[in-house]
Amino acid sequence: MPHPASPSKLLAVAISEWLLVLPSALLLATAALRLMQPRQYEPARTSWVIFEWATTHISHAGAGLLFIGLPALAVVVGGLVLWMLWRGNETLRQDLAAALASLGRHLAIAVLATGTLLAGAILAAVLLHIITD
Repeated sequence: MPHPASPSKLLAVAISEWLLVLPSALLLATAALRLMQPRQYEPARTSWVIFEWATTHISHAGAGLLFIGLPALAVVVGGLVLWMLWRGNETLRQDLAAALASLGRHLAIAVLATGTLLAGAILAAVLLHIITD
């Protein structure tokens, strides 16, 4: 049975994965944000500046690496690490089974909570839109 990974190594892998995905996530969020309101208003104006910079400075190969290569690497590395952890850690398997059982018992509360959070996010976006117009 393999020895468990140290928390510092797992944290390093987790941070590495976030750093691999962060540039594409930031650019995708910027692309979406720029279309949410007229170009002359913030934050759409800043999003347009970032988006236009990215489209002029990132080549097709760079975009492929940024939007396909780095996330794919994160999926492969993360999947391998999770698979190794899953195989070598009985406590992890038991904890996940308990969490899923708890979620099953409280499914209505989980659905209610996610609906409430989504409604709050929509309300915040609408109020921000009203305030900025």
